Amino acid sequence: MALARGGDQQALGELLDHHRDQLFRLASSELDPKLAARVNASDVVQQTFLSACRKLENHEGQTPQEFAAWILQIHKHNLQDVVRQHAGSEKRDVRKERNSNLIDTNNAEQSTPSQQAMRLEKHDELRRFLDQLPADQKAANQYRYFEAHSLAEISKTLNRSTQAVASLLKRGLSTLRTISQQKSD
Repeated sequence: MALARGGDQQALGELLDHHRDQLFRLASSELDPKLAARVNASDVVQQTFLSACRKLENHEGQTPQEFAAWILQIHKHNLQDVVRQHAGSEKRDVRKERNSNLIDTNNAEQSTPSQQAMRLEKHDELRRFLDQLPADQKAANQYRYFEAHSLAEISKTLNRSTQAVASLLKRGLSTLRTISQQKSD
């Protein structure tokens, strides 16, 4: 801890990494599944690490237990902020969202050959539907649902704000649902 406070980046990395799994499990368990579709638990952990780095010089604890309690408190505040920021959004209230059967193409529980074939067929169908989207919506949805990138990663890749990426995802999913419904009618 003394080395990390003294500016040793490797020591700081090791100190934070020691808490990564615990913080990830906490974030995963605290994020509502509908909210988890928009916010990755890893993003919350990274935000906690960033906050801890910024506040490390103000941390007065001396023992590993005090550091653990301190970083856990930061993490809980970050989780509360994420829930407050996303769950109460008037534009897109995740409490009203529903799971799309279109996107659930990678269910590992389906293990029989016929179920695997159906899943592959659904996956291929979704790819064909994605090809009908505008390029930016297609890219955002591919990164999110086929490659499991976080909003932050997608916004960096596409050089757009996270709000813009969220809008692309929302419009893309809406269009995919419309295409899917038209096909089934």
